[in-house]
Amino acid sequence: MSISLETCMRYDDVAVEEPETESSVCESAPDAVLVERSRAGDQAAFEVLVRRYRNDVFALSYHFLRNREEAWDVSQEVFIKAYRALWRFRGDACFKTWLMRITANHCKDQLKKRRVDTLPFDETIETHAPGGLRGPEETLEAAELGAAIEQAIALLPAKHRTAFVLREYEGMSYQDMARVMRCNLGTVMSRLHHARRKLQNTLIGMGVLEDQQL
Repeated sequence: MSISLETCMRYDDVAVEEPETESSVCESAPDAVLVERSRAGDQAAFEVLVRRYRNDVFALSYHFLRNREEAWDVSQEVFIKAYRALWRFRGDACFKTWLMRITANHCKDQLKKRRVDTLPFDETIETHAPGGLRGPEETLEAAELGAAIEQAIALLPAKHRTAFVLREYEGMSYQDMARVMRCNLGTVMSRLHHARRKLQNTLIGMGVLEDQQL
């Protein structure tokens, strides 16, 4: 694949500035139009899709893998896989949902290659709380809570982890979650319920939470 993914992707939470090109005329085009143009061989159109969804793919990959370098590599692989599989995209779901399904599946395959319980927890997601600046104690407490949550998420079974990440981190609707996980709405809600319950119990066991709803 000759698309310049390196110039389109986002790395280490810093967006790369791309120079102005003639492809910018389609920056606001609908996904469906960009997909059709990509299928016809317009690589600039696909680069627009990469820029549009690179943050989402990277974020979902990181929530699964919890390692920036690995999430970066997986994100590039996801877009390459999506580009090669465009002919299979029928439009039954929106392009983003289809892309998130590829990402989730690729991350689960990646997790099978290594033991999840040996991962370090030194790259936890920041826990953002409302309010102004925190003092040192509050910052430390938030960091410890974030690490505990990430550890608890890592202990979830894959199907429950997927449901929790898609809903709580990606903000997906139940319908889109069902398409990504290829199951019915009842199964989605059941998995999400069990994920939240398991997380709550794990965090209570860690002494992070008292007996309250997550």
